[in-house]
Amino acid sequence: MLFVPQGANDFSAVLSYGTTRPGTTANFGTSITPGTGAVYGAYSQVGNDLTQDCYGLLINVNNAFSGGVFRQIAIQIGVDYAGGTTWTTIAQDIMVSQANNYAGGGGAWLYFPLYIPAGAAVAIAGRSSVATTFGVNIRYMTAPPNPTMVKRGSFIESLGITLGTGTVTGTSVTPGTTAEGAWTLIGTTTKRCWHWQFSCQHSDTTMTALNYHVDIATGNTTTVGDPKDIITSDAYVRTTGSETFEVSPLVTGVEKTVPPGKTIWARVQNAGTNENAGTFQVVVYGTGG
Repeated sequence: MLFVPQGANDFSAVLSYGTTRPGTTANFGTSITPGTGAVYGAYSQVGNDLTQDCYGLLINVNNAFSGGVFRQIAIQIGVDYAGGTTWTTIAQDIMVSQANNYAGGGGAWLYFPLYIPAGAAVAIAGRSSVATTFGVNIRYMTAPPNPTMVKRGSFIESLGITLGTGTVTGTSVTPGTTAEGAWTLIGTTTKRCWHWQFSCQHSDTTMTALNYHVDIATGNTTTVGDPKDIITSDAYVRTTGSETFEVSPLVTGVEKTVPPGKTIWARVQNAGTNENAGTFQVVVYGTGG
C-alpha cells in the first residue's frame, strides 16, 4: 500500500514553514552544522515547539552536496518532550548524502510516521565528510480526523549503513540495466517494523544525470535465490551531473508489517550505463512501535 503523507483525508493540519517564502537559494530551512569526526554535531531545533500532537515527520534535506566531491552525510533526530533544548535521540544513522539544492530539484525527502506529543521540540544533528552546513526543514503531520486509527511509530531501525570517522557508507548494490539488478542483502530486522523508507548515495565524484528504480523486499534467509516478498517496487530516484541525488516523498514510504529476524533486500535498475562498479549504495529504514 502506497502511503502518501500529504493526504488531506489523513491529517487536517500541517505545521511547517508558516509564511516563510520558498527558498530561491541553495539552503531552505534550518542550517545544520555537521560533525566531521566520529560523532554527530550539535542539535539544531527545526521549527517551533509543537502546538498539536504529531503523527509523522516529512523531512526535507537540501544543499547536502558539493560539485566534483563525494559528500557523505547522516542525520539523527532528537526530541525534548518539555519543549526545551535537552535532546533525546529517537532516530539515528539516516543517510542523506548528496541531496540537491532546494531551488535546484528540491533535495531529498524522507517520511517517518513517528508520534511526538504537543509541547515537544524536534531537532536535527548531522555528521559529514566535510564541515559545510546543509539545510533541513520538516512538515509535522497533525490533527487526524480520527487519531485512534493512525499508527504511531516510536523508533527507526537503520539497516545497511556503516559510519566511520568522517565517512558514511551504505550497502553497495549493482544496478541492472536492460534487466533488474540482482537482489542484495541490506540487513536483518531486530524489531517489528511496519513502515519502510530508503535512501541512496553514489560514492563517485563525477556523476551523470540518470534515472533509477529501486525495489525493496523481505525474505526468510540470507540466500540470494530465496523467494522475496516485495515491500516497494520501482521507487524513483535520480542523480544529476552535479553529484546530487533527488528523492521524492511520494514513492518511498510504504506500510508493510515485517517481524524481527527477517532479511531486507534491495535491487536497482538503471536507465543508462552504470558508473564505476560498486558505487551505488542503499540504506533501508523500518519504523515500528
